[in-house]
Amino acid sequence: MQNLKIATFNVNGIGARLPNLLQWLEKERPDIVCLQELKAQDKAFPAGDLEAAGYGSLHHGQAAWNGVAILARDSEPLLIHKGLPGAEDDTQSRYLEAAVHGVIVGCLYLPNGNPQPGPKFDYKLRWFEHLIAHAETLQASEHPVVLAGDYNVVPTDFDIYNTRSWLKDALLQPESRECFQRLLSQGWIDSVRHLYPEERVYTFWDYFRQHWQKNSGLRIDHLLLNPVLVPHLKNAGVDAWVRGEEHASDHAPTWIEISSRKTRSKRKPKEKTSDAQAATQTSNTLDEYNRKRDFDATSEPSGAATKRKPAKNKTVEPAALQFCIQKHDATRLHYDFRLELDGNLKSWAVPKGPSLDPKSKRLAVHVEDHPLDYATFEGTIPQGHYGAGDVIVWDRGIWKPLFDPAQAYAKGRLKFELQGEKLGGIWNLVKTHIPGKQEQWFLIKHQDEFARPESDYDIVKAESHSVLSERTIVQKKRSGKSAQPKTGEKAPAPPAKPRTTQLDNAHPSDLPDSLKPELATLVDSAPDGDWRYEIKFDGYRIMARVDQGKVQLFTRNGHDWTHKLPRQAEAIAGLALESGWLDGEMVVANEQGVPDFQALQNAFELGRSGNIIFYLFDMPFLNGMDLREVPVEQRREALTKVLERSEDEVLRYSEDFAETPEALLNSACQMQMEGLIGKRVGSPYVSRRSGDWIKLKCKRRQEFVVVGYTEPKGSRSKFGALLLGLHDVDSGELKYAGKVGTGFNQVTLNTIYEQLTPLEAKKPAVVNPPTGFEAKDVHWLKPSLLAEVAFAEITKDGSVRHAVFQGLRNDKPAKSIIEERPAPAPEVERKSEENQSTEVKAKRKAGDDGSTKIRLTHPQRVIDPSSGSTKRDLADYYIGISDWLLPQLLNRPVALVRAPDGIGGELFFQKNAERLAIPGIEIIGKEETGHPVMLINNIEALIGAVQMSTIELHTWNAVSKDLHRPDRFILDLDPDPALPWKSMVEATQLTLTVLDELGLKSFLKTSGGKGIHIVVPLTPKADWDTVKSFSHSIVKHIANLLPDRFSAVSGPKNRVGRIFIDYLRNGLGATTICAYSARTRDGLPVSVPIFRDELKEIKGANVWNIQNLHQRLGELDVDPWADMPKTKQTITAQMRKRIGLK
Repeated sequence: MQNLKIATFNVNGIGARLPNLLQWLEKERPDIVCLQELKAQDKAFPAGDLEAAGYGSLHHGQAAWNGVAILARDSEPLLIHKGLPGAEDDTQSRYLEAAVHGVIVGCLYLPNGNPQPGPKFDYKLRWFEHLIAHAETLQASEHPVVLAGDYNVVPTDFDIYNTRSWLKDALLQPESRECFQRLLSQGWIDSVRHLYPEERVYTFWDYFRQHWQKNSGLRIDHLLLNPVLVPHLKNAGVDAWVRGEEHASDHAPTWIEISSRKTRSKRKPKEKTSDAQAATQTSNTLDEYNRKRDFDATSEPSGAATKRKPAKNKTVEPAALQFCIQKHDATRLHYDFRLELDGNLKSWAVPKGPSLDPKSKRLAVHVEDHPLDYATFEGTIPQGHYGAGDVIVWDRGIWKPLFDPAQAYAKGRLKFELQGEKLGGIWNLVKTHIPGKQEQWFLIKHQDEFARPESDYDIVKAESHSVLSERTIVQKKRSGKSAQPKTGEKAPAPPAKPRTTQLDNAHPSDLPDSLKPELATLVDSAPDGDWRYEIKFDGYRIMARVDQGKVQLFTRNGHDWTHKLPRQAEAIAGLALESGWLDGEMVVANEQGVPDFQALQNAFELGRSGNIIFYLFDMPFLNGMDLREVPVEQRREALTKVLERSEDEVLRYSEDFAETPEALLNSACQMQMEGLIGKRVGSPYVSRRSGDWIKLKCKRRQEFVVVGYTEPKGSRSKFGALLLGLHDVDSGELKYAGKVGTGFNQVTLNTIYEQLTPLEAKKPAVVNPPTGFEAKDVHWLKPSLLAEVAFAEITKDGSVRHAVFQGLRNDKPAKSIIEERPAPAPEVERKSEENQSTEVKAKRKAGDDGSTKIRLTHPQRVIDPSSGSTKRDLADYYIGISDWLLPQLLNRPVALVRAPDGIGGELFFQKNAERLAIPGIEIIGKEETGHPVMLINNIEALIGAVQMSTIELHTWNAVSKDLHRPDRFILDLDPDPALPWKSMVEATQLTLTVLDELGLKSFLKTSGGKGIHIVVPLTPKADWDTVKSFSHSIVKHIANLLPDRFSAVSGPKNRVGRIFIDYLRNGLGATTICAYSARTRDGLPVSVPIFRDELKEIKGANVWNIQNLHQRLGELDVDPWADMPKTKQTITAQMRKRIGLK
C-alpha cells in the first residue's frame, strides 16, 4: 500500500497567506488538504495558483471570517456536500465534503463561540449538534471517512500549555468539550491522540504575548477517523515550522499518514516499489517476535508498532541509527547484534561475539526483528519462556551505513561504521549460502585503526560488563539437570507479613464468609476537617476474600466473579496472604489512560479480562486480624506493605493526594474522570453507606432502571433511545426519569439490543409513563436492566437533562436504584492553609555559625514523580550544598527556571525580577542591564527561590562589579542523543586539546543532562562581542578540523551523529546552568564540577542528583575548581591568529 498524507490547515486568510501555503505544499507534498478560514469569496479563490502547484480544488468561500476548501494532489475532489447537512439555513461557509483518492473527506470550521456565554456560543453548540448528527450518518458508512478541520475545541487540559488565562474562553468550556467527546463516543478516533497519548502536541499559537516564541500552544485542529480508516493509520504530526515563517497563520498544518485502501487514480504513473524496499517492508514485521513471547510473564518490551514522537516537520532532520549488542545467557551464551533499520532492530545471534580481528569471521544467525525499545533491555527472562536467561547491554551507540542500507540489506552485504562504547571503525555483515533453518551471515571487522589481532586482545573477554549498569553475567553451569521449576510452576512463597505498621484497635477474629463494602455519600462540596482524597474510579467494586490460599472475588452484591477474573485472582494469590479481605475497584483505562466503563464492559463481554486493573484501597481483614476499627490511614499503610510483595501489574494501589480537594477535583474533571473519593482520617470501616467516606463528582452520574426503548430513526439501527426510571425514595414506586439517546456506537447498539428484546412487556413498569409525542414508538420493558448515565441535572418533574449513556451494569439490584442527591458537606474542624507549611533552618550565608528560619509552604508537594522528591527535599539539598553553591552564585546575575506544578508541568524561565518578590534577593537596576536582574548571595534568597518553585539556577558569565566585561566563556558540548557517552568523552578531550594548544586553562562540569560544559576563566578586560566572537571562532576551528565529529551550527538536523559545541551562551545576558544547580529532568540530576582525569571514569552527565551528590562531595579532598579564582588569562593576538581571527 502507498502512504496517503491528509492535512488540515487554518490559513487565516488565503489571500495574505498564499505564499506560505504554496511553500508548504511544495515542501511537504500532502495528498489531501482541508483549508479553513479562507476569508475570500469563491471568485477570489486562487484555484489557478493551486492548479499550477499540482492541486485540484473545491472551495466554499465567504468574504468574512469563514470559508473552507479541499485540495487534492494530482486529482480533482468530487463534491458531495457544500454546507453542513441539517444546517441548510446556515449562511456561514463552514463545511465542505468530497470524495478524494477513495476517502470521504469532511472539511469543517467550527464556530469559535466567543464571547461566552452569549449568542455566538449558543450558535457554536447548535452547529456542533448538526455536526454530531451528520457524523453519525457518516459513521454508519462502510467507506473510509475523515472529518478534518479547526474544531475550536481544546479536548482536555493536556492539549493546552496552561489553562489559567483561557478558563473563560469558549475553546475550553465543558459544553464544547462534551460535544467533542460525543463525537468520539460514536466511534470516531482522534488520530493524533490515538498515536501519541502522552505527547504534548500543539497546532495553534496565539499572535499575542509571544506564544509562538514560548511554545505556549493549544491543540484545536483535529483529524477524526472512522473505524474503517483506523487500522491504516501510520503516523501523525504537526508541520510547526510553518508557524515560524514570516507573515504566518496562527495555526500550523496538522497531518496524518494512512495506508490507501485503493490504488489512487493519479495523473502521474504510479511509481514501482524497488526490490530493496519490498525486502525491507516484508521483513519489517514484529509478528514473529510477538508470537514467541508472553508479555504477561516477561519484562521484555512488547512488540507493538513503533510509535514515533509526532514530527513537527516530516522532512526534518534525519535521525541517527542506533545499534546495540546484548550479551545473552540463554540455552548457550551468545551475543545478539542489532541494527536499527526501517523502524525495528534487525537482529543476528553471534555465538562467539564480535572480534576486532579482520581474520576472524564470526557466524551471525539472522533472527526475528525486535522493537526499538529492546535496545535498552536488561534483565532476566523467566525459565520456561523463549530465550530464558540473563540479558545485559554489552555495547550500544550509533551505526552509519556506508551505502544505502535498505539496498545493502536486501543484497545481503552491509558495510557500516560503528560508534559505540566498546566497538568502533568499519564492519561488514555478509550473508552466506550456508544451509540452515535461518539465514547464516558473517560479522567481519574491516582492517582499520580499530582492528587488533585476537591473539593480542580479545574484546569479548576483556570487556565483560554492561555499558548501562556495570552488570556482568555469570554463565550458568550447564552440566546435569536443571533445578529450575517446570514451565508454569511457581516456587511457593512464605505467607506475607507486612512490615511493622501501627494498627490501633486491631483484634483477632475469624474470617467472615461474606463482607459488604463501605459506600460513599455524595456531597456537593468538600467538607472541612482532616480528609484524604483518592481518584474515584469508573469501574466495578470488587471485594477479594483470601483464605488459606483460596481466592474469591465478589461484587458489592455478593456475586462470585472469580471465574470472570482469573488473572486478578491469581495476582491476589501471589500476595501469599494467610487470610484477608481486600477492597478495590476493577478498571480498564482508555487510550488517554482514563478509566473507561464501556471498555470495562467490553472486556467482560469479550472474555478479555487480562487487561483489567484491580485498584486496591482498603483492607478490613488481614491474617487473622479484624482491622475494621483501625483508623483508615493505618489500614491503607498496611495495604501498601502487602502490595510491595506484588510484581503483577494488574494490582495497583489507589494513591491519595496531598493537594486541596478543589484542585484535585478540577484536575480530575479536566482529565474526564468521574470525581474524587474522600475518607475521613481516623475513621473505621463499616459495611454501609457512611459519612466518613464521601464522593465528589465532576458531573452527575448514576444508574437508572431501563424501562423501555424507542424505534430508531434515520441511519440509526436497533433502537433510538433508552427510557429511564428511578424508584421514589419515600414510596418505592418506579417513576419515569426521561431518555438517553447519545453515547452509543454501533457495537453497543447491537449488544444492548440483544438484551432488550427478551425483556419486552405489554405495559409500562413506571407509574407515570410519558404521554403524547414522548410515548410514540415506545417498547416497554421489564425493569431489570440498569444503565449508567452521565447528565447535567434532574429537573423538578424528575427527568434527566443532557444525558449521555456510559454503559450497562449488572452488579446492583434494580430495586435499589434511587436518585442520588448530594448531601451538604459535613462540618468538622479544618486545618488552616497556614498550617500546611514548615520552616527550614539554615545558615544565613556560607561559613556562618548563626542560622535563620525560612518558611516553606506545601513542603510535601512532589516535584519529581520519578524519584518522589518533594519541595522540602530540594530545599534540604540546597541548604546542604550551600557552601559549594553560593560561591558560584556570588554577585552573578541569575535567571530562574520555576516549576509550580513540578517538572512535568509548565516551566517558567524568569530573568526579570520585577514581578517576583523573593526575601533576601538583591536587585540590580535597569540602568545597568536594561531590566532589573537578580543576585542570590545568601541562603535566605536561595531557599526563597525554592519557595517560589524554583528548581534551576542559571548564571551570567560576568559579575555585578563589571557586567560589561565577562570573566569567563563556556563551551557547551551538546550531543546527538543517539551517540554513546564514549563519543562525548572523546569530543571533550579533543576540545580540551585545542584549548591547551591555545594556552587557555579550562575547567569541566557535567551539564546534568547529556553534555559537558568547558569553562574558561578570563581576566575581565574584553567586551561581550569580543569574547563571543572568539569562542565562536574556536568552535568553527574545531568543526573544520573534525567535521565528522563536530558541528558549529545549532539545530538537531545539524548534529546527527555529531556534537554541537554551543558558543551562544557567551553573549550579553545569556546564561548557563550554574554549577551544583538541580535540573528539571527525571531524578533531579545536578550539574557538577569534575577533574579532568574523572572524565573517563564517569558514565554520563547525569550520574549525580540531589539524593547522591553529598556522597561525592564527602569523598573530595580538593575542590575540582579550586584553581579557577586564581587563574589569570586573557585573549591574546596570537590566540586569535591561530584560529583564523584578525
